[in-house]
Amino acid sequence: MYDFIEELLQRMNLADKVGQLNHPTAQSEVSTGAGEAVVDIESRIRRGEVGSLAGGGDLARLAEWQRIAVEESPHGIPLLFTLDVIHGHRTIFPLPLGLACAWDAALVRRTARLAAREATAEGITLAWAPMLDVTRDARWGRCAESSGEDPLLGAAFATAMVEGFQGDDLTHPDTVMATAKHFAGYGLSESGRDYNAVDASPYRMHNVVLPPFKVAVDAGVGAIMVGFHDLAGIPCTAHRELLRDLLRDRWGFDGLIVSDYTAVLELVNHGVAADTMEAALLAFSAGVDIDLMSGLYLRHLPELVAEGRIAEAEIDASCRRVLQAKQRLGLFDRPYRGLEGHRQHVTLTAESRRLACEAAAKACVLLKNDGVLPLARDGRTIALIGPLADNRANMQGTWAVSARPEDSITVLEGMQVAARERIRILHAKGTNIVDDPSLAARLNVFGATFAIDARPPDELIAEAVALAQQADVVVACVGEAKEHAGESSTRSELGLPGSQERLLRSLHETGKPLVLVTMSGRPLALEWEDRHANAILHAWFGGSEAGNAVAKVLFGDVNPSGKLAMSFPRTAGQCPIAYAEAPTGRPVDKIGIDVRGDADVDAQGRHVFRKFTTACRLEGPHTPLYPFGHGLGYSAFEYGALELDKTALRGESDRLNATVTVRNAGAVAGDEIVQLYISDPVASRSRPLRELKGFQKILLQPGEERRVSFTITVAELSFFRAERLSAPDQVWEPGRFIVQIGASSQRLSEAAIEWRADA
Repeated sequence: MYDFIEELLQRMNLADKVGQLNHPTAQSEVSTGAGEAVVDIESRIRRGEVGSLAGGGDLARLAEWQRIAVEESPHGIPLLFTLDVIHGHRTIFPLPLGLACAWDAALVRRTARLAAREATAEGITLAWAPMLDVTRDARWGRCAESSGEDPLLGAAFATAMVEGFQGDDLTHPDTVMATAKHFAGYGLSESGRDYNAVDASPYRMHNVVLPPFKVAVDAGVGAIMVGFHDLAGIPCTAHRELLRDLLRDRWGFDGLIVSDYTAVLELVNHGVAADTMEAALLAFSAGVDIDLMSGLYLRHLPELVAEGRIAEAEIDASCRRVLQAKQRLGLFDRPYRGLEGHRQHVTLTAESRRLACEAAAKACVLLKNDGVLPLARDGRTIALIGPLADNRANMQGTWAVSARPEDSITVLEGMQVAARERIRILHAKGTNIVDDPSLAARLNVFGATFAIDARPPDELIAEAVALAQQADVVVACVGEAKEHAGESSTRSELGLPGSQERLLRSLHETGKPLVLVTMSGRPLALEWEDRHANAILHAWFGGSEAGNAVAKVLFGDVNPSGKLAMSFPRTAGQCPIAYAEAPTGRPVDKIGIDVRGDADVDAQGRHVFRKFTTACRLEGPHTPLYPFGHGLGYSAFEYGALELDKTALRGESDRLNATVTVRNAGAVAGDEIVQLYISDPVASRSRPLRELKGFQKILLQPGEERRVSFTITVAELSFFRAERLSAPDQVWEPGRFIVQIGASSQRLSEAAIEWRADA
């Protein structure tokens, strides 16, 4: 195998090798960057100037391009076909942020496995997923594609996605090579504005940003895509320390490093390259193997080699990695894998729809419930109101590039099926998703997913109120359009858009029980809704089976078990916000004063504002509305006291067992996600107030109780000091630690331990 690649390289001239590093697109009608689709792609393939191409679309056309590559190019090297397979292919699963709320690696792995099966049936061999950016700013639209704010949960998601895509053998016809993106720090873009700069210390990079990427590398991910952004002044596409010193040399990654879309060209815009030749030089010298869309490698690398500014041996190394990726995928033996057209039966099957429904239901997070849910099937009348109640095109969410709107189930359809003819359902739109035509145009940029109703908002609301007055309970489906989130979709306000809050206020005034089903690609700010709605079910965008899944949860056929993978702020002004905040020099519980005459207190009677502390948000509490790990269900889980098998430990080989008894005190079976956190009160670096270090998802029958145990080692106590990005210093420091177990990052029992070094 090795000799085959080396012999092939020996036969290739410099132009042939550079051609393998070129990834243009030939069929995109919408460009997401400065590049344009290549015309006469056939001639370029024939000349050996193309190593990979965007897939999707007409299978016969892809097969013809592959035939030209195999039969007419200088060395018959097959093409890689690539595509964004973010949360499904034709069968669409919940957005990654929603799927992460299931806290279920096995479920994530199954969805990735099925997505790979569908994508490879259409010739795709390299998927631009998973996105592993840890993000704590709900204003950033691409948080929809992430697994949220926590590196441990993100790492579990990363491993499951890579394993699901790639399986045990990439030559198998239903596996696809995974691409971990965007390396690294993209989720910390300033002010949540896409493509914006990131200024993150090595300490933060190694403790927060990089863990999901490291486990992806350990899991054998085939490719890594570089972030658009600059990291402390150096664009990642030109960041030699990040790509060569850390990723290649320290981590030992031997797969493909790919630029993002036109990112090599964008080095000129970043102001670090004077012209396109210098941009190509910087990106290649930093370690980027494949130039996605800009065409600058094809244009400039031969000249840079001729001038002695790049060694041909370096071109050989990058080309070798491309050829090895194709070999790993079995393309030299089966170049037409997935292009034959005989595997279409694997797409949108009954099996895939069952998995999509299961995933969408498990992704739902019940944020609030005063007992109105689950809905009874007792002959009552339900008013189903809202712009997302019967909106098919928005159910898939952003970055579902191969989805077809007609494949989705709406909430209205799901409710009608789940009602079983025992409930009368009335339906009204109630309001537009947005009322501003310019904003609507931005949200419909990839094709119309909604239209502004010609009727004025007051008329739409009046119609909805009239229906609500006839009903026993109101279910309002509200939230964002799918393109409110995703790439280049920053929001400065996180409340419900348009006239939706006006609609809810009017529905609330009817006095009827009000259940909200909120849908979005990001955490929303729902303070008014939390105060006035009887229940809030956050369904994200659930994908192909969203409507059926939501209906099953509302009627209690599925007991909701999701817990938030990202904190919900009270207002956009709190962003970025996360549970693992630094202790600061002025914490709420150690300093400060309460203000005389201030009557604003929390549920425990504590003042939400304390002068001269971090609880200094003048408009209200500084805490999130719903914290990381929060999620309710129809079961009542009771936690017993935290038990430790010892409180004094010594040395790196010692082990601590922490146990809690969890009991289902409710009337229905349910899943509970038991969470372990650890605090390091005194260390050489100011450590977060708490960090997630483990979790277990358990199923308990009514009345059943179970002892849930976690084994803690010094690995859970360690952190990176990281003076330099490429030289992280992972340490554990003996001392006092706080062990915490509970139902969320804010509902925990705790106990202290002393863990000393060896004598």
